[in-house]
Amino acid sequence: MSRGALVSATTALLVLLLGVASLSAVVAAPAAPAKPPTAASARDPKPLSTFYREVWTTRQGLPHNQVNAMAQTPDGYLWLGTWEGIVRYDGLDFQIFDRGNTPALKDNGIRSVRVAPDGALVAGTARGGVTIKRGNRWQTLGMQDGLAENSAMDALIDRRGRLWVAHESHGLTRIDHGKATRLNVANGGLPSDVTYSLAEDADGSVWVATARGLVHMTDQGSTVLGPAAGLPDGAVTHLRRTRSGGLLVGTEHGGYRRVGNSARFALISPLLPEDNVPSLAEDAAGNVWIGTINNGLYRLSALGLEHFTSEDELPNNRVASLLVDREGSVWAGTNAGLLHLADTPFTSWGRDQGMSDDYVRTLAQADHGGVWIGTGRGLNLWRGDRIVASYTKADGLPGDSILSLQPARDGSLLVGTYNNGLLRMRDGKVVAHADNASGMPGSNQVRAVAEQADGTVWIGTTRGLVRSKDGQYRLFTRADGLPREFVVALHFDRQGALWVGTSDGAAVIRGDDVEAINIRSVNDGKVVFDFLDDPDGTLWLATDRGLVRRRNGVMRSIGLAQGLPIDTFFAVVDDGRGAFWLTSNRGVLRLSRNNVEAVLDGREAQLAGDHFGEADGLASAQCNGGSGPSSLLDAAGNVWVATAGGAAMVNPQAMHSARPTLPQVVLEQVLADDRVVDIAEDGQLHLPAGTRKLEFRYAAVSFLVPRFLRYRHRLHGVESGWVSSGSSRIAQFTNLGPGHYQFDVGVSAPGLGQGWSPDVTRLQIDIAPLPWQRLGFVLAAVAIVLLLLLAVFRWRTHSLRQRTIMLERVVSERTSELRNNAEELRRADKEKTALLGRLREQSREFERLALEDGLTHVSNRRSMDVILAATFAGAVAADRPLSFALFDVDLFKQINDRHSHEAGDKALIAIAQALREGVGGQGTVARWGGEEFAILLPNLRLKEALAVCEQLRTAVEAIDCSAYAPGARLTVSAGVVDRTGILHHEKMVSHADRLLYWAKSAGRNRVCG
Repeated sequence: MSRGALVSATTALLVLLLGVASLSAVVAAPAAPAKPPTAASARDPKPLSTFYREVWTTRQGLPHNQVNAMAQTPDGYLWLGTWEGIVRYDGLDFQIFDRGNTPALKDNGIRSVRVAPDGALVAGTARGGVTIKRGNRWQTLGMQDGLAENSAMDALIDRRGRLWVAHESHGLTRIDHGKATRLNVANGGLPSDVTYSLAEDADGSVWVATARGLVHMTDQGSTVLGPAAGLPDGAVTHLRRTRSGGLLVGTEHGGYRRVGNSARFALISPLLPEDNVPSLAEDAAGNVWIGTINNGLYRLSALGLEHFTSEDELPNNRVASLLVDREGSVWAGTNAGLLHLADTPFTSWGRDQGMSDDYVRTLAQADHGGVWIGTGRGLNLWRGDRIVASYTKADGLPGDSILSLQPARDGSLLVGTYNNGLLRMRDGKVVAHADNASGMPGSNQVRAVAEQADGTVWIGTTRGLVRSKDGQYRLFTRADGLPREFVVALHFDRQGALWVGTSDGAAVIRGDDVEAINIRSVNDGKVVFDFLDDPDGTLWLATDRGLVRRRNGVMRSIGLAQGLPIDTFFAVVDDGRGAFWLTSNRGVLRLSRNNVEAVLDGREAQLAGDHFGEADGLASAQCNGGSGPSSLLDAAGNVWVATAGGAAMVNPQAMHSARPTLPQVVLEQVLADDRVVDIAEDGQLHLPAGTRKLEFRYAAVSFLVPRFLRYRHRLHGVESGWVSSGSSRIAQFTNLGPGHYQFDVGVSAPGLGQGWSPDVTRLQIDIAPLPWQRLGFVLAAVAIVLLLLLAVFRWRTHSLRQRTIMLERVVSERTSELRNNAEELRRADKEKTALLGRLREQSREFERLALEDGLTHVSNRRSMDVILAATFAGAVAADRPLSFALFDVDLFKQINDRHSHEAGDKALIAIAQALREGVGGQGTVARWGGEEFAILLPNLRLKEALAVCEQLRTAVEAIDCSAYAPGARLTVSAGVVDRTGILHHEKMVSHADRLLYWAKSAGRNRVCG
């Protein structure tokens, strides 16, 4: 058979098996001329290899590495079934429920977790029956409730409220409102007493996976389906309903799907291996995910059948469970950990996607919507979401290391190399080569290339700028006016002037005239990495000390003082949608152009942007610079970034047009006077008299955009308006009196263009009054006082009348009585004075308690707010240094959960004492809230404050907590800021909070400033 006939036969076979729609995903069609990306292609699935990957094991908080089952409840939480209990995940923290902390849970071995129609969590255990969680109430059903055995392979509650339980060796149990029915081989209901999985159909019937085939159970009876229905002979191991009402079936010999609503089944794909399929899932686009026992994970989509194994960061090739969450992320539970696959904002291409190398230095637009990618080991061409060509030394290049690119006007490509000069390439071939050996001056290290309208080529080298015109070279050096001969960037503005970025400033060339541009006077910058010009002539410079704007000859800069987390930028890109994208060694920043302009013009004080890193899809947070261009806005509007791990691309339009729905905020925990309290069934919180402190812990559960979420809260009766809490998920209130309160909390995602969600989470709170705080008690006390005054008045009147009558007869006696009365009055006056003194002392004590934390006896947040405002104003007036730090106890929740809240209180007391002793007379220590402490350090600059805070971190780390938390280790993370460039004391707090977040993100137990 000829090769063409073989391809035709294969194509015909695949058409029959997969259908025409999916044929192109399996068989490569003949190459067609490349076309620019279209709106339709933007909706095609991303290659599986480009998904962001994150793995959790016992090192990251899982109680056991094998994840047997997963489910997502309506509130957004992810629930995991492991051999050591049920795990709840909110995107940031794991909470473990096991026999130790949940008495209703009779076994830690969790084989299945599902969500019932009413939102309840249903868990099947290895030897403890079935556990159901509704709200905060846990209930377990076992053999005493009618189960055939306590071993449950799977359990579900159907639409009619019936509980179905698949057993390991005793068939099936159905409990219908307390009445149990057992189905097994003996009563003819099943072909095997070994059952694995369950699925409810749209008509209310139930599918049962058994060791000897598939069973369809209806109210009329049961039907066994096996080889005659297209299924392989043997065990059916897993069942999954699709979004369209179909049925996916995992067997010992591969994955199958139900054909329409018939009793026939067909292979999901003939390309799948004949392996046991214990897990299946379908995403919103209809792509099918298949987990196997021995061969890892597969995805069947428009791209074909993609394979993902332990070589691709899958923890293990045994995929026991799969879940697609409501945000579209895919979760794979293996016997070696949990994998999260997310379609993140950035997509990266590297060696795994066919490139010659991961280390990308430069990017350039190619024809037909393509992008040229220069790496440390060759040149690559991306087009149509894939790498279509690679060129290295083996393909005729004089060397592999590519530093710079410039598409030429004649359709060729100018390629600057690390040590082989400048190449001109056409159709993948080198057609011209300029280097020192051929007469090109400067050096052979070409870091920038630019072409003039008349075809003149400018070459930036490490030993000067070279102009190549009509076959003649001219070298520009410091003698010609360049600030430095090490050239890293070239850019022609709209007026035809050439801007040159060097390792020590910039220059502009008009004709043969060179004008040096000094940026040190603006921001103490030195290296100019990139240029961007606006239609009005404004020029933007990316430098090693921030972003510089040059407008009408005036330069201004933004950097750390304006709220940026970093200030060394390699490239600046305008996405045409109102945002600047800045690349750095620590990820990519996106800033609103309006915000940048407002800060530079003095209309706003601080910058607010989005910081993207590896969690957002960047193969590496280390972006490259010093040659270029290292970033690019392509013809389709995508922003490209050169990184040390590959070429990363993001679609700015998609980030706003495909905005995820903001999740509802969930109240995770409420603490009253530092003790966890339960919310009543009526949805309200009823607290006893004397409650003075409330703490709310909340989260909007998201696994894709948790970093973008911002919160605000208010407590009616205490706060008149909303209080923004940034990314903090804790609100604390102290010194509360009796009465009715309402706590509101809302969420927004300003970085994704989404304002505050209208869905506000509310909680009604009632604090009962103490006896003397009740109205009846107050009225009774007032009445008694009035009666006493009236009695005293009458007695006094009567006494005076009697004395007047007896005055003349008993003058001497009256005189004696008056003397005695005078003595009594003097005594009463002394007692009154003493009483007033005691009242003043008590008032001072109450005032002290109002400004002091009751647990740690350091200042509280209210006291620190007053001190900070006053100290900041004094420091500004006297031009004195002032530093402020926020400390947060690392993993403090684990101490409360594992060792009790009493242990947590002792830990906080020990930490407060260590901080107070460490600060001494240098500053003020306050408990900021929960496990957070604030430290105010007057007269200390940032460097000195960092040293003090590092000593404090060391002191906390040295605390011995074995007496109350054996095995625990106390550490803190801190964010430190001084007042330099800050106009208001509240900005010191927000800046310190952001630095604290970075300290946490960088691994905890560190000081960031």
